[in-house]
Order: sequence, then C-alpha cells, then structure tokens
Amino acid sequence: MRKILNRRNDGRKRSLYISPIFLILPEERVIFKTHPHWLFVVVPEVGLAAVDILIFKFLPFLLEGQAIFQQTILLLLGAACSFVMTVIFLDWICINYYLTNLRLIEERGIIGKRIMSIWLDKVQDVTCKFGILGRIFGFGDIEIQSAGTYGKIVFGFLPSPRELQQKIERAILDLHGQHPFRGPQIQPKSDHGPPVHRVAR
Repeated sequence: MRKILNRRNDGRKRSLYISPIFLILPEERVIFKTHPHWLFVVVPEVGLAAVDILIFKFLPFLLEGQAIFQQTILLLLGAACSFVMTVIFLDWICINYYLTNLRLIEERGIIGKRIMSIWLDKVQDVTCKFGILGRIFGFGDIEIQSAGTYGKIVFGFLPSPRELQQKIERAILDLHGQHPFRGPQIQPKSDHGPPVHRVAR
C-alpha cells in the first residue's frame, strides 16, 4: 500500500491510501491484512510433489523399451505438475482478507479479481468455526453476517481465527464509540463535592 497526495478543489492536499486493487478512503486505515493459513498451500503442493515423484519413479518400468516416448511423457507430466503447483501458490498469494476501521474486504483472483466488502456498521454477527485439525494447527473460518442485502463473507482457512474475530469485534465497537474494555474513570476530588465516577461509553 502506498501513499499519494491528491489536490482538492479548494487547493488543499489530502492523502489517499491506495492498495494494488481497491481504493482506501481518506479516513480509512487498514487494521490487518492476512492470507489463508500456510497449510492451504502446503498440503496440495506436497501432494502434487509426491505424485510427481511416484510417476517419475514407476513410469520408466511401464514404458520400458520406448525411450523417446518415455522422455516425452515425463517432460509433459513434469511441466503439468509444475504449472499446477505454481497456480496453487499464486492463488494462495492472491487471496487477501482485510479489516479496516470501516470495512471487511475479501479479495480473490490471480488475473481476474473478485472483491467483496461489508461495512462494519452493517455487521450483525461474527462467528468463528474450527475443527480438530484447526485446533491443532491454528486455523479456522470466520463468518461475517451483515444486515439487509449485503449478504455474508466467509474468511476461510484463517490463521489464529479467534484472535482475528476479537479484532473485528473491537473494530465494530470502536466504530460505534463503545469501549467495554475500559474501566471506570475517577475524576480528581473537587472542593464542591465527592469525586465523580464516570464510565467510558
């Protein structure tokens, strides 16, 4: 994300924060950005690598005596596996989840892009889900349900989902001016009466 200056109609300059894909509003700031958990890319990559090794090991026995055809098949299979592994890695890199002080944003796509966003003031429910493997390796899903026709966004295969859920909930409370984590504030004692206890809202 880079910062540029844009001149307003009144001659003053304002800062615009632009990500590679979507426009960040002048009053908007990114709280966190993350990709899916590393297992999202490692598991299929390791599986393809294992299949590739098995093919290169046993294919010569199946095509014994056909050296030219055997080399051609091995070359094509190796190129295909390498291509698929590259696509899987790029797909993982191009899946981005953002939380700003105003919105939740999901960005997907290697060439063509699909971007979905929900305004925090429209969020009705934030649900964190993870299974046994998620507990072991530290990943899970976060479902964000919004009001009206905004629909639902699922942040899938997230690392540390519970921590990110708390950040989302805190950003929503901050947007509405609610700070439940602050304790009561005691004002200095006055000569005109006892100290006043105030609770931050």
